[in-house]
Amino acid sequence: MSPEGKKELDKIRKVRGYTLPVHDTLADLNPEFLRRYGDLASHVLFGPPEGRALDLKTRFLVLIGVTTAVKGDPEGMEWSVVRALKAGATWDEVREAAFMAALPAGIPAFEKACLTFNLLQKNKGMVAQDVSVVKAARKSASQRAAVKKPAPSRSAPKKPATNKPARKKSAAAL
Repeated sequence: MSPEGKKELDKIRKVRGYTLPVHDTLADLNPEFLRRYGDLASHVLFGPPEGRALDLKTRFLVLIGVTTAVKGDPEGMEWSVVRALKAGATWDEVREAAFMAALPAGIPAFEKACLTFNLLQKNKGMVAQDVSVVKAARKSASQRAAVKKPAPSRSAPKKPATNKPARKKSAAAL
């Protein structure tokens, strides 16, 4: 790998905290490809908030949904989940973003995302990164679940009893 390729990999590591096989391949193939890809991804994800319709948390939730829909790489899913949680998302938001993709992509796509979530929650993810936010979000979700009040019963209200006898149906109504 050229010195330029190594330089671009270092820039990616600085922004993301790690690199993926695609980064290594691009650095070796053509460092300029990696530089342009890295600049685009960094700007789209982390660019200035001015003029943006989506906040950082929402951008990562969208990535979770898209990655689920295309049955994307688990590393990208892990990275997006950790970043979404760091940006203030809850585990419920993460899971719902992935589940929304099940409508167009099918349940197997969501199931693949769930497998990645489970590994990440057990600190057995594929990407070496600080997952303390994962544990904190999981603990927070458990605490919220323990506090939830039971839902009110949805049974139909009982009709008040009357002393009127039931009316007979006419032969025409039968």
